[in-house]
Amino acid sequence: MKNSNDIDYIYEKLSSLYPNYSNKKPKAKIYSKAYTSLIGVMLSAQSQDKRTAVACRQLFALADTPEDMLRLSQEEIIEAIKPAGLFNAKSKNILATSKMLLEEFDGRVPNTQKELMTLPGVGRKSSDIVMRFVFGEPHIAVDTHVFRMLWRLGWVDNLDEGKASITVNDTTPSKYKYGAHMWLITQAKLVCKSRTPLCEQCVINTACDKRDITIPKNKLHKISSIIIQIIK
Repeated sequence: MKNSNDIDYIYEKLSSLYPNYSNKKPKAKIYSKAYTSLIGVMLSAQSQDKRTAVACRQLFALADTPEDMLRLSQEEIIEAIKPAGLFNAKSKNILATSKMLLEEFDGRVPNTQKELMTLPGVGRKSSDIVMRFVFGEPHIAVDTHVFRMLWRLGWVDNLDEGKASITVNDTTPSKYKYGAHMWLITQAKLVCKSRTPLCEQCVINTACDKRDITIPKNKLHKISSIIIQIIK
């Protein structure tokens, strides 16, 4: 676990390295985009960006509201989202979530993490993404890239995605919260690479425990960049 001085050091270095990523609260997205963003995040699980994009495009051409989605059969949804994989489970969750949104949330995507995580197919990471990129809240989503760097730094102590997310969100000072997600994921992708980390080029090298890591296959998943584009 990192102490507060190390965490401040890490964020000061990363914020200086990536000044294009604002540390100011972004504007929340309008509701019509919140629903498709939520469904897009659900489709992105264990799916490559290109495949997720195709699935989203095909599905939203048929339905882009909870009401319209429930007019589709599961078979129609499956056919549209096949490129994203896991289509049986995802189609069931899309229908169940759409039904729950209409019955319990007046057709709107809830804007609290607790409520989001009651939706079928929405876990900690998905809810963090929606809270950060749809509602503009200071959440840090932990995917395989971010987790890899947190582990090597010695910031987290186990391979549990939910616990890692809680740890980094709880220990990140509020003054860094809005920029933290993009700073961490960018550094992890560009520098703290999976097989060949560029340690000598890393600006936070001196704060790193340099722990090796082997994440079990399918334990953690990347945040699809196409989903960030859809949300934006």
